[in-house]
Amino acid sequence: MPTPALSEVSWTRRQPKPALDVASVVLLAQSAADAFTRCVEQALRTTRATTSTVMLLRPERDMLEVVAAAGHLASEARGRFLARGEALGWRVIDSGKAQLVEQAHIEPEAAFVSGRRSPGMYLGVPLIDPDGRVLGVLTADTTGSDERLTEADAAALLLLGQAAGVAFSRWQALDHARQHARQAERLATLSARLEQLTSPAEIAREGLHTLLELSGFTTGIAVNLDDGGLVNLTVLEGDDRFRPRVETVLGTPQPARGMIAHVLATGRSLAVPDYRSSPFARPDVILLRSAVAAPLHVGGRAVGVLALMNLRERVDIPAELLTLLDAVAARIEHALERAAGLEHLRQTREAALRAMGRVIEGRDGETFGHTDRVTILAVRLGEALGLDAASIQHLRWGAYLHDIGKVTVPDAILLKPGPLTPDERQLMQQHAVTGDDLLRDECFVPREVRAVVRSHHERWDGTGYPDGLRDTQIPLLARIFSVADVYDALVSERPYKRAWPHAAAVAELRRSAGTQFDPGIVEAFVALCGCGGGPS
Repeated sequence: MPTPALSEVSWTRRQPKPALDVASVVLLAQSAADAFTRCVEQALRTTRATTSTVMLLRPERDMLEVVAAAGHLASEARGRFLARGEALGWRVIDSGKAQLVEQAHIEPEAAFVSGRRSPGMYLGVPLIDPDGRVLGVLTADTTGSDERLTEADAAALLLLGQAAGVAFSRWQALDHARQHARQAERLATLSARLEQLTSPAEIAREGLHTLLELSGFTTGIAVNLDDGGLVNLTVLEGDDRFRPRVETVLGTPQPARGMIAHVLATGRSLAVPDYRSSPFARPDVILLRSAVAAPLHVGGRAVGVLALMNLRERVDIPAELLTLLDAVAARIEHALERAAGLEHLRQTREAALRAMGRVIEGRDGETFGHTDRVTILAVRLGEALGLDAASIQHLRWGAYLHDIGKVTVPDAILLKPGPLTPDERQLMQQHAVTGDDLLRDECFVPREVRAVVRSHHERWDGTGYPDGLRDTQIPLLARIFSVADVYDALVSERPYKRAWPHAAAVAELRRSAGTQFDPGIVEAFVALCGCGGGPS
């Protein structure tokens, strides 16, 4: 009876010969790749085949990938992807059974690495995991030789395929466990880092760093949705080679389009493995191959989108990546909520401190607006001197509160139109210490702010009050503020004096440099003012 062109081989036949070799595949392999390499090498030793391959099923792409090969043209075979209908291995996948083909070269779907159809037999057996799922195909063929493959070879390869399936499942489970452990560790680290950040851009950047590290994507972006409904690129991270292209497309405020518009509209994350063929593709986005995106919400309102992009090649997007993206987005949202709450608290506190300063200003008979003017001037001078953001805030708060101690000075002294007696002057000067004492128990007021309140009447030559400090013993912020305070007092009209011209006020500051004021700060103030009028 002639041998059929195609036969299905029973799985129940057992051959004791390869049992030891089968065990070696499972027990001695150091990785999934090692298990597959051992598998194809053993397939050549067990049969008379000239070539053996392991092809794994990639269900996301509906393709078979050659992950291991031995024998003739092995290096050319490794790494190939075979679409449905392009390899006899698909018969094994679809049937779940071994396939022995007598004349493989006459089968339309047979694939030949060389590109030439050559006579030979083909044997393919399924790789089966412990749950009975088909993971791929172990193949052997005799292309280029007169050797034959038998059902005994099929039975041996079935055992080998089952062992490889077990080994692959074991290593896959171990890899997943390691990956999940690594993700959990990075997410915990991310949560800790986000707790230290208050800038929305820095929060998004930290989240993108984590996602790029764990996903392997080339580029990450964060866009925010402004009050006008336009999206703005706020963070761009990843491969610098692609930065100009991304900035060209998203660098200017624009209406939401494509993936971004869909994610904002649905409020759900989105995976696009093949961007070019997707309904979200934009004609001006040329390089993008694969992408995932998730919305960001604060206070129940969509405020932006977090996205990962692969600009090198199309990649499969497993469900685990969307889960990771959602997890990072949730942490970013929590950090943004916290940052928004802190910013609201900061603004409320700023408003309260400013209002307190203006109340004191009104009681003191100061010209209306003195607190705001001297605060703005002191802050600009501090910035010109290179103060960091924290010091600028301390200077601003100190400016608001510099005369808070005057709340305890009786009106008879505070508003006295004539000269003060020595006792009255001593009581008036006590306001600097009183202000410091009033703020000492307020935990939210830093000592740098209290230093402005206590020391803004100290003099460079040591003749000021309340502590008689001199030169650099006087806190820097107090030295800065005193120049701004005296300048504004000189150029402002008071009930007991006319406003001085700017030039006269600057001349007075220069005259007092080295006695009342820090000479370096006076020179910085003069440079800030420039020629002509007052500070611009």
